[in-house]
Amino acid sequence: MKLFKAMMASAAMAVVLAGAGASHAATLVSDFTLDGATGGLGVAAPYGEVVVNDAGGTLAFTVTLFDGLKFRNTPDSNHYSFAFNLGGLSATVSNITDNGTGTFTFVGGPVNESPFGTFQLAVDCTSGCITGYNANSPSVLGFKVAGANALTVNSLTKNSNGDYFSADVTNTHGVTGNIGANSLKGAVPEPASWAMMLVGFGGLGAALRHRRRQVLSLA
Repeated sequence: MKLFKAMMASAAMAVVLAGAGASHAATLVSDFTLDGATGGLGVAAPYGEVVVNDAGGTLAFTVTLFDGLKFRNTPDSNHYSFAFNLGGLSATVSNITDNGTGTFTFVGGPVNESPFGTFQLAVDCTSGCITGYNANSPSVLGFKVAGANALTVNSLTKNSNGDYFSADVTNTHGVTGNIGANSLKGAVPEPASWAMMLVGFGGLGAALRHRRRQVLSLA
């Protein structure tokens, strides 16, 4: 009985440790499912995704557009390449990268992303992302966000319209407009977390088999 309890405790601890590891390297994913382009973008949702990693007090963003959509540069005040919220927390953006000819800069905000409302912070393509469609314009944007205090994925918040993110995009036919994302989901656990959970469940299974053999032998 003592052996059974010890193995159960070990299995439970392995599962707890796995959860702690996944929590430490938390990742959230959000799909762009809202089409704000006049006349529509002509492709099925999702139109892209936002992946946010907790990088030990900073947040690492990767924004990827699907189906040939590109970030664009619009000279008006209600279209920014990518906008998000941090619940009013002050923050700065650095390490901006993309997979095209764009030059992105941090915009302190607030910014309007009609029809998805006002967002606190934005990253905007100031050159290399033309008003219309250009095959060389970026479709992937990456950057890091740091604040006065440590940030986590829980720092992400919705705006007053209920949206987490917005992006200004164009399709291959030159149709332009903002897309929005209003939900977050957890990512699949990392391989190390899966391994820890399998160890935990394996230990639990071994303990149960051992207990069953003990009961049969006594019978």
